[in-house]
Amino acid sequence: MDKKSCHARHAAGDVPLASLDTDAVDFGFLSAARYFFISFSECDASAWVMTMLGSESFFPGPDSAEKMRRALAVVHEMRTSRRSMFRFSNPRCQGCSAIVTQDERYLLQLIQNARAGHGSQVASSAMLLCEGNSTERVIAAAYGFADLVSKRKARLHA
Repeated sequence: MDKKSCHARHAAGDVPLASLDTDAVDFGFLSAARYFFISFSECDASAWVMTMLGSESFFPGPDSAEKMRRALAVVHEMRTSRRSMFRFSNPRCQGCSAIVTQDERYLLQLIQNARAGHGSQVASSAMLLCEGNSTERVIAAAYGFADLVSKRKARLHA
C-alpha cells in the first residue's frame, strides 16, 4: 500500500517519527512491535513468522534473535496488563509507518528510558502505557531488552 492509497486517520497525539529522538535500536524495536501488533490484531501468521525469522533485519548483528524475543516479551507483558485497544501505525504503509501514535510513543519512551537507565521515567512511561494497571512485568521486560542492547553497545565501545 502506498501513501496515496492509505485511508488511515490520524488522531490527537500522533507525531511524525522524524520528530522523535530515535536510533537504530529504537526503530528496530518499534518496527518489530508493529508487526507483532498486526499479527495479534489481524490473526496474520505471516507477520509473526516474518518478524521472528527476520530478526536480523530489525536488529542487525549478534544476538538478533534474542533481541527479538525480548522485544516480543515487552509487547506481551504490555498486552497482558493493558485493558483498552492499542493504536499502532501500519508498518506496511509508507505514510502510516512515518507516524507514531500516542500509544506507540509511550511504548517507545519506555524502551528509551530503560536503555538510558532513567528509572522514574520508565515507571511513568509504563504507567501511561499500561493505563494504571500493573507495570512490574512490563518494566522488567523493558529492562531485559535494554540490558541486552546496552551490553552489546558497551562491548562495541570497549
